[in-house]
Parts: sequence; structure tokens; C-alpha cells
Amino acid sequence: MTRIVPGHTMGILGSGQLGRMLAQSARQHGYRVTVFSPDGDSPTGQLADEAFVAPYDDLDAVRGFAAGADVVTFEFENVPEATARAAAEMAIVRPDPTLLYVAQNRIREKTAVEKAGYPVTPFRAVRTAEELEAAVVALGTPAVLKTASSGYDGKGQRRVDAAATAGAAWVSLGGGECVLEAFMRFERELSVVVARGTDGKVADFGVFENHHEEHILDATVSPARVPPEVAEAARDLAHGIARHLDLVGVLCVELFDLGGGNLAFNEIAPRPHNSGHLTIEAFSVSQFEQQLRAVCGLPLGEPIRRAPAAAMVNLLGDLWTYDVDGTVVAEPQWATLLRRPQTHLHLYGKKRPRSGRKMGHVTVLGDRPDVALAQARSARSALLASA
Repeated sequence: MTRIVPGHTMGILGSGQLGRMLAQSARQHGYRVTVFSPDGDSPTGQLADEAFVAPYDDLDAVRGFAAGADVVTFEFENVPEATARAAAEMAIVRPDPTLLYVAQNRIREKTAVEKAGYPVTPFRAVRTAEELEAAVVALGTPAVLKTASSGYDGKGQRRVDAAATAGAAWVSLGGGECVLEAFMRFERELSVVVARGTDGKVADFGVFENHHEEHILDATVSPARVPPEVAEAARDLAHGIARHLDLVGVLCVELFDLGGGNLAFNEIAPRPHNSGHLTIEAFSVSQFEQQLRAVCGLPLGEPIRRAPAAAMVNLLGDLWTYDVDGTVVAEPQWATLLRRPQTHLHLYGKKRPRSGRKMGHVTVLGDRPDVALAQARSARSALLASA
């Protein structure tokens, strides 16, 4: 087992806010940080010792980046597999590129989890018009048609309410490889962020309850307001998937709570997750520190709660005020939020806000999940009112 101790260099593929928060944890622990992505002046690059700006398919540039790192990880799963494989020629890459390959395609990930014996939302692969027709017959409507890869925050998906509209939905998504999923009537959406080290030990932060608006995560509550047996089943499922996929790093498992004690797998993300941002303040070790520990071959931390409950709300670009030409004319009044106790602001360093873009988040600690959620939403509303 290779241990990469403080003083060495972590390389990050991808340069968004997840990489930024990972870089913050790495710097706190005495690591150097390099980043590779096509974007200059990025959220991660602003904190890195060195930023490599090049396309992901420039494999020679990828090798040059990885040659200067002792371990390479990634902050989003849409890094091409070939990029991760090229990095692995020069440095340790964790999680393994094979897991990246599975996670970045909905058909592969659902098939892998289903074969492992876990409950998965009913689905069918769609690559041709004939397969689409057969899938609609098998699953019925309503259903949800999603691109097999590169979709996030509601992008790359269409609801299919009738068989007659399926073809148009497929064409609107480009007519490529897709997956049709049965429409699930669920009580709530859940997630479990689990870390697994090189020694096979697993740790998690309990179960989070997630609320979406327009397919974008709006708020997360911890702990999820579910019966203890449901929480235990969700954690067991996440641990099992992490072990089955031989994870080394951090993995978010998203689930549907169908009621009656029944859960169904939705998708995985083999990196820190938006729903886990509250771990920075709410636990003794964050999801980003766990990722650092895991990929560096160090012992995982024990997640101990710092408060009985926590809630996180996303801050989107809609909080800014724009002129008719899109120019920002007023920012939210951050002082309004910072006066509130137990309220923690994170901004991601993105230069250009726009509607729907994640610009930051707010976490509130409290005594009860419902109270913490109400306070987090109130803090955000105050920003909107004063913007």
C-alpha cells in the first residue's frame, strides 16, 4: 500500500468548485496541488500551485501534468477515460479509471449495480428507434429518457408522457445512446456519501435528504428524516456498492425512498457531491478530507457530528441582479447573511454569474433538521431580498 504523505503533490483532473474545496483541504494538510482542465482562471486553478490549461484529449499534456504529481484524482466524472488512463501512465490515479468508465455512462452504472444484486429503477438501453419503441412498451409511460453520458443537473433528459412523444424526445436529445427509466413515484430523494480507503475500510456521514428545483439540487438536510431502518438500509447499500466497485476515494450513491421501507438506486458519482458540502462544518471530517485521505492511502477520519442537524442550500446566479444586456448591476448583500449565527458562506470564485449556475452554498447548523433547513432558506431569501 502506497502512502502519499503531506509535502507531496496531489493532481486534480477538473477545475470546478469540488476541486476547489478538495484543494483547500489538501493545502490545509500540507500538500501541493496541481490542476488540469481546459479552463483558465478556474475555481480550482485559483488555489493551485500550478494549473495546466489544455483540452482533455491532449494526452501528452495530461502526461506532463501527471508526471509532476504523486497521486491524481478527479473532481467530476466526465473526464474522458483516455485522459485518466494517460495520467495513470505517470502517477497513481484514484479512484481507478475503470470506476470512472462505469460511472460516466448510465447504462453501464445501472447494469453494474443491478448485477451486484441491488434494487435499481427499472430501465432499458436505447440506441436505436426500435430499442426505444421496445423500451416504452416494456416500461410504459410516464418514463424519463436520459442521455447515457454527459448529463447533469437535469441536462440531457426528457420526460416521456405518452408513447407517441418518445421519438421526438429521443431526437431532441440527439438520437444517440440513451437510457429510458420508469418514472418512480417516491417519497424523497436520498444520498449517502461514502469513503473507502486503500485498506478496504469504509466510512460514511449518514443519510442526506435532498430537495431539487428544476432538476438542480436546491437543499440538503442531515440527517435525513427517515426511519432508522431505512437509514441503515441506505448506508448498507452504499457500502456494498463501494466495495463491489472496489472504490478508493469518495463515492456518492443517490437513492429514491419509495416508502414502506423500499429503496431504489438512482445513480453514483465517484467523487465528492453537492449534497455532501455540509460535511465541511457539520462533521469532524469533511467529504473532501476523506477523499484526500483515501486517495493518499492514509487512514480515513471518523465522521463525528458537530451539531445534531445541518442544512445546505445552493446559491445560484439568480441571486444577482442583471441589466437587460446581462451585465451584473448588483450583487447579493453578503453582510446580511454573515450576521446570522451558525451560518457559513462558501463562494466558488466564478467570475460570471448566470441564471442556474452554482455560485456558492450556505450551510446552517442547528438542533433539528427542519429548523436548520428553514434557517438556511431564510438566509438565502434575505440575500435575494437585498440583492
